[in-house]
Amino acid sequence: MTVLEASNELYSWFSENDTFCLDKDFIKVIAITETPEEDKAAFLCALKDFEKSKLILSSEINSTEYWILNKKFYSYAQNVQINPELALALAGIINKFCEVIGDSTDLCDPANVEEKDIKNLIYITNVLVSEKKGVDSEQELD
Repeated sequence: MTVLEASNELYSWFSENDTFCLDKDFIKVIAITETPEEDKAAFLCALKDFEKSKLILSSEINSTEYWILNKKFYSYAQNVQINPELALALAGIINKFCEVIGDSTDLCDPANVEEKDIKNLIYITNVLVSEKKGVDSEQELD
């Protein structure tokens, strides 16, 4: 397991939990592993990265280390910068989808890409993957 893979698992964990203890919670995240020590090391690296970015803080009580969200998970925001070429491509996909479904409500302005546009792109991807897999498009994909 890479640190990035561990980070993804932990990011998902913290979306539903305020604390993480490697000793007791690791098995809840990774139920089956052929390399538990190496995977725990990856988790520890990811936890330290999260702590450097102030997403979490650590505290030790009775020789057990706990990692605690600094504030509620959903209160964190990220700023993403994209170049004009990518903004144009993103808007092209969203706007073509709007044209296909006959709904111009969510047209994307490539000069002003917003969070809703990213959400719409995720929705479009879910629809396309759902059609390919033959599942309900409203069902969230893992």
